[in-house]
Amino acid sequence: MSKLNTAEKTKLFKSFFTGLENVYGTYDLESGKVRQIKEPVTDKVILTHLKGDQPYGVYLLTGDKTKTLAVDFDENELTLPIAFVAGAKRYGMFSYIERSKSKGFHVWLFFEEPVVAKKARVVARKILTDMGRPETEIFPKQDCLNNLSYGNFINAPLFGKLVPKGRTVFVEPGEPVKVCDNQWELLQRVQKVPPIRLDAIIQSCNLDISKNPVYRKPEDTGKHVLESTFGLPPCARKILTQGVTFAQRVCTFRLAVHLKKTGLPLDLTIETLKSWAQKNKPTEGKRIITDKEIESQAEYAYKNDYKGCGCEEPVIAAFCDENCPLASHKNGE
Repeated sequence: MSKLNTAEKTKLFKSFFTGLENVYGTYDLESGKVRQIKEPVTDKVILTHLKGDQPYGVYLLTGDKTKTLAVDFDENELTLPIAFVAGAKRYGMFSYIERSKSKGFHVWLFFEEPVVAKKARVVARKILTDMGRPETEIFPKQDCLNNLSYGNFINAPLFGKLVPKGRTVFVEPGEPVKVCDNQWELLQRVQKVPPIRLDAIIQSCNLDISKNPVYRKPEDTGKHVLESTFGLPPCARKILTQGVTFAQRVCTFRLAVHLKKTGLPLDLTIETLKSWAQKNKPTEGKRIITDKEIESQAEYAYKNDYKGCGCEEPVIAAFCDENCPLASHKNGE
């Protein structure tokens, strides 16, 4: 693909990260304090952002329409954006993961033309609810603007000062643990979502766009709380979120079986498990399971039609939760 000059990069960038044209957000590079700038979003503003001199934050919502939607995952937990990408893919939509400026990830969906923001937000919320994460922030945060509001801005990707540090950059769609080598080529190949796709999802899932539920994040108690990830049973969530110290191959296989049941494609399951493996702390001098071993276990799980959850295996039983309905059934309750 041909190399882009500065003007072409600016035009391409604006075609994705655009919204209100008379205001934008930014933050102080030293203090991190955010502020709003009520000035036109010119090519100079974009270039200043891309060069790393001043960050650009985009107000995505214009009236009741948006051309772009972003989901903000605050945790440094790659399995969450991967789950969203897989969920969107099941509904026929492509989305793209960006490593945000300090921690966590943004997942971006781009539309062929402006869509009703409420429809886009309802569909995104459906995917998050399927994941057990309905409280996750979605941009734009509102369905429409009133006369006194600009909405909320979200920091745009590719801020020049952070790109060399591997932040505000997109990851490889097929290998999310790796930063994409050519960010501009990725943008040129983005597959945008046609508006009719949102209508099809809303109809097929019987989503009610007249309701606007408010989700609040749970209070931080200082303790790690196991969130519902991928809709997995408690034992699998515990293994996936905490990592293990023993029986890595068995746990890898069982996680792959569970992730297959959720509809996650094999390639994304493998990348999820590779990310998970970095949490493992094997004892007795044993090494962390290798990528090749993960691929082997996952491929075997996907080739065969396994129905069980592994409750009968001593290794999985070690992670059993007494509140799990499967455990209750096993005990004859």
